[in-house]
Amino acid sequence: MRIPQEVIDQARVEIVDSDAISRAMASMESSNGDMYKCVLDKISSLINDGFSSLKPLPPNAERNILRIELRSLGSGFWRGSDPNAILMFLHGLRGLLRYSYAACVISFPAYLYEEAGVRLPIVRRIEHLCDAVIELESFEGSNATPSSIVARQIKGEAAVASQEYHGFLHIHKLPRLNSLTASMGRLSLLHTGGGSANNLAFRLRRKKFSIETYHLPIEGGVTERRVPAKDEPKTSRLPSGAGCGSTPGRKDPLEF
Repeated sequence: MRIPQEVIDQARVEIVDSDAISRAMASMESSNGDMYKCVLDKISSLINDGFSSLKPLPPNAERNILRIELRSLGSGFWRGSDPNAILMFLHGLRGLLRYSYAACVISFPAYLYEEAGVRLPIVRRIEHLCDAVIELESFEGSNATPSSIVARQIKGEAAVASQEYHGFLHIHKLPRLNSLTASMGRLSLLHTGGGSANNLAFRLRRKKFSIETYHLPIEGGVTERRVPAKDEPKTSRLPSGAGCGSTPGRKDPLEF
């Protein structure tokens, strides 16, 4: 469901680019060159400006939702004064969002935190500080070849079906606010965790991003002809007069 264009035009949109962050870091003596602190202070000021659940709204005021997007958090662009600056940033951000009418979507380049193909422990700690975690594993642009990625899920002729998708989608964590388990994952057929055999794959089209259940192709492959052509002669599997319950010399009425 798309948001109507008139709603987008009336929305308050603020873009904080690298130049704005650099100016904020230069004006703040307490930042000590920590970009995470500058961004967290900016988010805090936005939440206090009408999106906090601790402050009542003025009379006849309409409650709105704040949507926050952070791209490539933890990449080389983000500079912190401490090696654990990203963990402290997520911890503070989670506290701000819990008492606000806001939601935040973060993209994290996990491939930058790998050594010899093994992810560093800090990735697991970052996942623990997030409410929901999903991973897109692309067939292209990764260190592993598409055939090796598919080989972990399927074998043989099923690799042909990988051409229809652009990668796998892995669900590592589902939101479970004020609950021990995620209610949406107990009965969902698309949940890939908990030992489920369902695999999810995604397709990227020009105007659509679709997530589907990854199925094995039909037996015999998708390129093999399973129905004989019209000009091919039909051969009987049984010799003439050897049909089940038929009399030699007479046509069996059950043959077709």
